[in-house]
Amino acid sequence: MPIARLFLWLLSLASLTWCGLSWPHSPGSLELGLALGGLVLYATWGVLWPQCGMYGEALARGKPGARQVALTFDDGPHPITTRAVLELLRAHNARATFFVLGYKVQAHPDVVREIHAAGHTLGIHGFQHDRLFSFRSPSYARQQVEHTRQAIALACGVAPSLFRPPVGFASYRTFRGAEQASARIIAWSVRSLDGLRSADPARVARRVIDQLEDGAIVLLHDSAEHDDFTPASIAALPEILRALRERGLASVGVEQLQA
Repeated sequence: MPIARLFLWLLSLASLTWCGLSWPHSPGSLELGLALGGLVLYATWGVLWPQCGMYGEALARGKPGARQVALTFDDGPHPITTRAVLELLRAHNARATFFVLGYKVQAHPDVVREIHAAGHTLGIHGFQHDRLFSFRSPSYARQQVEHTRQAIALACGVAPSLFRPPVGFASYRTFRGAEQASARIIAWSVRSLDGLRSADPARVARRVIDQLEDGAIVLLHDSAEHDDFTPASIAALPEILRALRERGLASVGVEQLQA
């Protein structure tokens, strides 16, 4: 059992026990409020950092030894920016994983076919980019996964099982919904923070390169959430790919890291 999950159970048990013992004597005690507040904060941290294993198993890195990393791209496809990423990957003989949004797949099925034809891996990022996804029910998560999977299958004939929730957050409900949809949640070991309009490409590249190591899963974006700006990763990607080559690391699909 992951340590984060075990500690959640122990912290919950301790807080409930303290609540039961303290309530008749000091229902408004500061200590009790702090204990319950700490429990809420810890439980929230597990949602924001799914790789800790608090609510389920999320793959955040591969086993070292193969000299491989997985570059992953969220929020596409987009006819301009995704194709720019594909061209850079082709020039460096690199493979990547694209976690796509279902409604964009329906809008740009030709781009999805290009991703697949180039030998890259397709993953699911939800049908809409719902920022409250982790609050939704398991059935909602399952439907989002299945709806997006169907859209991808119609576009290029593959039915992905890899899933990264919108924003990357995953609650107990998210994990259960993914399980119902036979999907595996993919987290990350390197977050580039390239999805902000104000992100600087040089800083994004440096942030990623400083953490590049065997087995890493790198979170990047090939499109903005609302397609209203170009993610900094597009300009940062050439430098990242050069660093991979210099360090003797191959960029592969996430599923190859699991082997």
